Amino acid sequence: MTDIFGDRDGDIAPPLAGEEEEAENNEREFKVLLSDNQSLMKRLEDFKKACDEHEKHARKRCKRRYYNLGLMARIVMETTDNELKSLLKNGARTFLIDTATSRRTEFEQILLRSKTIIDEYQAEEHCLRIPIGLALQLQGDCCRIGRLRNNCSVLMQRSDIMTLTLDERYRYSSFREIAYVLNLKHYFKSLKLGDILLLGSEVKGKIVKKLKNNIALMIDAAGIINSFDFIELPNQCYSLPNNCFIDLFMDDLQLAARAKADFIVLPNIRCKPFLHALRKNLKDDFDFRLIGTIDLEFISAKMLDLMGIVKLLDYVWIQNAFCANASLKNHIFNDLIPLAKCLKKPIIGTIPLERCSDFKRFENHDFLWRIDTMFIQKSTWCNKYPLIVKKLLPLKDFHHAAVENAMALKDILTSYQSIVNFIIRTISSVECQAIIMHSKCETAAVALGRVEIYCPVLMMLPLENVDDNDLQCKLKLAKALNLRRNLRGILYTQEMNENDLSPVDYGILYGRCSGLLETGDFVITLDVCKEDEQDVQYGVSDDVVILRAFYLPPTPIAKKFKYS
Repeated sequence: MTDIFGDRDGDIAPPLAGEEEEAENNEREFKVLLSDNQSLMKRLEDFKKACDEHEKHARKRCKRRYYNLGLMARIVMETTDNELKSLLKNGARTFLIDTATSRRTEFEQILLRSKTIIDEYQAEEHCLRIPIGLALQLQGDCCRIGRLRNNCSVLMQRSDIMTLTLDERYRYSSFREIAYVLNLKHYFKSLKLGDILLLGSEVKGKIVKKLKNNIALMIDAAGIINSFDFIELPNQCYSLPNNCFIDLFMDDLQLAARAKADFIVLPNIRCKPFLHALRKNLKDDFDFRLIGTIDLEFISAKMLDLMGIVKLLDYVWIQNAFCANASLKNHIFNDLIPLAKCLKKPIIGTIPLERCSDFKRFENHDFLWRIDTMFIQKSTWCNKYPLIVKKLLPLKDFHHAAVENAMALKDILTSYQSIVNFIIRTISSVECQAIIMHSKCETAAVALGRVEIYCPVLMMLPLENVDDNDLQCKLKLAKALNLRRNLRGILYTQEMNENDLSPVDYGILYGRCSGLLETGDFVITLDVCKEDEQDVQYGVSDDVVILRAFYLPPTPIAKKFKYS
C-alpha cells in the first residue's frame, strides 16, 4: 500500500495534485470582488463630492465669521411678503417705515402686514421669539416737497413760476405749477417777499408774491425737483420760537406710541434747540430711542455745535458718505465718526447698492469697519432688495496669539473699557467662531459691540421668573443690541430650557442647532454674574466676569435640545 502522506523536503508529504495547484494560486493571486467597473467609479465620485462639499462648507464658515454688522431695512407698500421673509432670513432685525412719505392708510397697511409676516415667520422657522425692532421716520422740523403726481420728477427752468401751498389736498399729488410743502404752515409767517428758497440740491427761487395760504416762487436756478426733496428756508433754524417745537413733533410721537415703535428717526438735523426740546419730551413722556441724520453740510458751513448734537442722539445715521464731496467726506471720517466713537454712539451707515456691479466697489471698503449697522432699501434700478449685501465681507489679516487661562475682572461698570482693550489684544486676534455672554447690565453687553471683534457675540437673555417690567427691559435691550455691531440678543423662557442648562451652556447648544457652531470650533464664554444673586439689579453693585476659552467638544448622545 502506498503512503499518501509522502515526504516533501524530507519533512511533510506532498498534497494531492488538485490541492497543490489551488494552494499555489492562492499564494500568487490577490482578487478584488466588484460587481463592475461602474460601481468603483461611483464610489470614487461620491468620495470626491463629499470632499468638495466639506471644503466648500469650511470656506463658507471661514468667511461667515467676519460679517457681523447689524442690518436695518426700509419697507414700503411695494415690499412683498416673500421679500420681507427673505429680509428676516438674511438677518434684518430692524425695519424702518417712513411716516412722512406714506399716507396714514398706507402706513397702517404696512404696519399690519409686516407684523403679520413677522409672526408667521417666527411660527414657521423659529420657536424662539426673535426681537424685531420698529423704527419710524418722522418729519421733524424740516420742510419738504410733497409727493409729485405719479411720483415723477419735474424739470424747472429759469423764470418759471411755482406756487407753494398749504392745501393738504396737494400733499400726495403736487404738480409742476403748484406743490404742497410739509411744515410750511409753521414757517409761513416768517417768510417775506424777496427771500431766497432752495428746493432740493439744484433749484433756487425768489418769493415774488405771498397770499393767505400760498407763496409764488420765481425760479432763478434751473434744475430737477423730486418728491419729498428738502427745502431750505432763510434762517430756518432760528425762525421759530421754542414753544412751537412741540407742535412739530407731538402728532408724530403719538402715532409712534400707537404703533408701539422702538426707535424714531429724525432727518436732516440742523437745529439744536429743536433737538433738545424733542429729547426732553422723549425723556419725560415717551420711551423711544432717537436715531438722527445730521445735515453735515449746513453744520460745517455754519460752524455749529456738532458735539452737542451728537450727545442728544442715541444713534448716528450717516446717509451720504459716498455721494458727498471731498471736504464733506473728510468731515465725516475725521470729525463725525471719531466723535461718535468717543461718545459711544452706534453708527448706522447707508451703502448705496443699486446693481450687482456696485458690490465690488464697496467690498472691503474702510467705511464698513467704522459702522455698526448697515441700512438697505429697495433699489430704484431693479426694484429689489440687495440681499447679497451679506456677502460684503471686509477681511483683515489676523495676528495669531494665545489666550490666557480663565480670569476674573471686577467693576465692569467703571472699567469696561479695560475689558474691551483686553478683548482687542487677545480674543479678537484668535479665529474664534463665537463669543457667548450672559450679563444683567446693558453696559457690559455693549462693551463687546466693537469693530475689532470678528465673530458674533450671543447675548443670552433668559426669561426666568421675571415680571412685566423685567420682560420689557430685556426685550428693549435685545432690540437695541440688533443695531450694534457683532451683538445678537437671544431671548428664551424656562419652558424652552428643558435640561435646565445655564445661560452660557444654553447659548452653546443654541449655536449648535442654529448652524453657527460645530464640533471643534473655538468658543469664548463670558459670564457676568453677581456675587449676591438674591438682590439683582441691572448694572448696579459689583459684577464678576468669568472668561473661558475652549474648543467645542462633541455633543453627548443623551442630550437633546429643542427650541420649545
